[in-house]
Amino acid sequence: MRRAACAWAIAGLMALAAPLPAIAASGPSKASEWSLGELRAADVRVLSVGYRLATANAPFCRAIENAAGMTLHHIGQYPDTDAARATFGFASDYAVLALVADGPAARAGLRTDDAIVSLNGMPLAPTAEELAAIDQVAAYRPIAWADARIRAALDQGPAALGILRGGEPVTVTVAGTPACRSRFELRPSDSYGASADGDIVGITGPMLAFMADDDELAAILAHELSHNLLEHRRRLNEAGVQRGLMQQLGRNARLTLATEIEADRLSVWLMANAGYDPRGAIRFWTRYGRQRGKGIFSAPTHYRWKKRVRLFEDELATLQASVQEPRGWYPPLLAEPPAPLE
Repeated sequence: MRRAACAWAIAGLMALAAPLPAIAASGPSKASEWSLGELRAADVRVLSVGYRLATANAPFCRAIENAAGMTLHHIGQYPDTDAARATFGFASDYAVLALVADGPAARAGLRTDDAIVSLNGMPLAPTAEELAAIDQVAAYRPIAWADARIRAALDQGPAALGILRGGEPVTVTVAGTPACRSRFELRPSDSYGASADGDIVGITGPMLAFMADDDELAAILAHELSHNLLEHRRRLNEAGVQRGLMQQLGRNARLTLATEIEADRLSVWLMANAGYDPRGAIRFWTRYGRQRGKGIFSAPTHYRWKKRVRLFEDELATLQASVQEPRGWYPPLLAEPPAPLE
């Protein structure tokens, strides 16, 4: 079977700041060489770790949503629709791709590959005009549309999902749980990278494959989640920071580096609150830096790996010296609204 592109394609997703340098992947870490089943397993892993980070830190986040712990996909995202139907079924255009094992959607009775046909009694079917208005690559617009509708419904209360299961109609009512506002997704790419755009946290297949364990994965997702929680995209835009090659120069680079430092600092607290070992960040960047070489961290928008490791060690010492509240460690960077970048 020809392996189709990753279903949850977000190729148009732009990195918040300078992304990790692209490195050609080789061997089994190439996302283009993964089967659809392997891609689904990877998406479940990213969703599950991200969900745990977002829900555990909800008491400290200013932007909250009700998360269901599920990811949908759309048949139109697959170049090879026959292969997609053979693997996932797709009794309708939308179906459940991934579930958090103990998340609200799974507890409500939703199952992987359930076909979603309606939301609160209304067909889950966007119009051409609605899709055209979405600023995403065309293949991703149906999912972006459905995701926005479901998130809005969950924020109003329990959402009734009309599904087809084995050809029979079933209604599953899902009540979300409070979570820091962000979505977590796998990106189709053969390069190493992770990004945040204010709403979506993305990680590529090769970067995911490089992780030794979920503590390391949590370190990368928590860093990108921190960008969203600290509103770095908005703050960089308001500061007039230029993107692309200009971001590597002068004031642009200095302010971008400031956001990277903030994201590293906050990530330690987010990991600890979610029960992950913050030293996973130290292990990851030490191994990544040694294996991938010093030169790739020479960009002025990011610390080189040794300096980054020292930053994590210092922030971990600060956390360990602080008093843990019953709800967790209150991250200092979330205690006050983020200030303008100067």
